[in-house]
Amino acid sequence: MKDNYSLQHKTALLNPYGSIVKVLDGDPEKLLVGIKNVRSIPNTLMHRLEPAGFTLHTIDKKSQLAGRAVDTELINPISGRFMSGSSSGTAINVFAGINDLGIGNDGGGSVLAPAISVNILSFISRLIEADRLQQLKPNTDNITSANSIGFMARDKKILMKAIQAAIGIRPASGAGRVLADREYPGIDAQVIAIEDPAAPRAVLTAYLQALLKRCDVFMITEGPIDLDGFGDSLFGHFDARTQRIQQAAGKGYVRVCNLAGATALSLPQSGLGMATLLMCESQSEKIARLLYLAEQIEEVHDELIERYFLDLNNYFIEGYEI
Repeated sequence: MKDNYSLQHKTALLNPYGSIVKVLDGDPEKLLVGIKNVRSIPNTLMHRLEPAGFTLHTIDKKSQLAGRAVDTELINPISGRFMSGSSSGTAINVFAGINDLGIGNDGGGSVLAPAISVNILSFISRLIEADRLQQLKPNTDNITSANSIGFMARDKKILMKAIQAAIGIRPASGAGRVLADREYPGIDAQVIAIEDPAAPRAVLTAYLQALLKRCDVFMITEGPIDLDGFGDSLFGHFDARTQRIQQAAGKGYVRVCNLAGATALSLPQSGLGMATLLMCESQSEKIARLLYLAEQIEEVHDELIERYFLDLNNYFIEGYEI
């Protein structure tokens, strides 16, 4: 039996965050997977992942109202604010150690944003189950696009294992031409001035598409996500004041990666809700370079957060006895 399976399964049944719709038994020898409760993630994906050592463990809660960008029914376990959406429950279940891998879908940041908000890794690509992607209805900016399927994980090795199983791409031997918004330690990149991350989605989408044609990988710092604001366009559309609060939520390029058809990978930084976001065109050669670059960036783990949340015994400490 996998070392931590019993505690992971027991915690899933406890459902301490209200983030789980259904718990399955799964294979105790494999890595545990949670899937967002949507029909647009085909079961063929799990069929690809199972031979690589993954097993389905939970069906996860999502934010309501057609994939809203925040989930007003779930709370971010770190910040105590409303959880980023719409793959909200999936991100929480990976963050809390209930699952090793999460699977969600992303129309305008629905995988990337919740993962970044709780400092875990994430990846989206149009190449995952490419022949089964579903067209979405128009978003709040009246932009229509197919969604991307994406992964979340706490461990880079687990994320890379899932990517390789899903789309068969391994890291290349070099990063190629990298453009960046600033200098990053140990990364050879050309620093450029970039479009304002708070620009309207249509503007930012066109800009990102044009930029990605000029490089192999584009990297920026994104966030803090939903820490200083409320990153939801339903809320932000009312007036200038609500728009400022929405923009303060730190959702920039995560809003448009999928709309631009990009593949993207986020790596947590030390700040809460902060990440290094890598983006490229959804072409195998460029994705391989993106994965190489991701391997060069050191993983960030917060000892205090892991001590509090990853010791699942903490959920079963008995109370006062007479």
